[in-house]
Amino acid sequence: MWDPGAQLLSQCVVVENADRTLYLSGQTSITADGQFAGIGDVSAQIRLAFENIRLILDAAGGTLANVVKLTVYFTDLGDLDTYTGILGELFVESRPAQTVVEISRLAMDELLIEIDAIAVL
Repeated sequence: MWDPGAQLLSQCVVVENADRTLYLSGQTSITADGQFAGIGDVSAQIRLAFENIRLILDAAGGTLANVVKLTVYFTDLGDLDTYTGILGELFVESRPAQTVVEISRLAMDELLIEIDAIAVL
């Protein structure tokens, strides 16, 4: 297989003997109390989306290390470098498979990014 090197990509993730699979809906920078955070700040929105993913995984008995697939929706693919920098901080030892797409808009105008995930526990 192709070696992704420093691009923080995985062509595939092999899962063996998984007990449970979690399919997380798209997570954004909306806080637990329904407020928007990081308006206009893609870095803050990426970090909060991952924090929301982490909270869901924690409630299910997992961690970010259980994530095997991410789908990331950007309103501006120019923010990809910011995303990959944060991804490198969060996924140091293993990298989930990913699909990254640019779309014209998300469900709410304040949102710059949305991330959905698949995790196995």
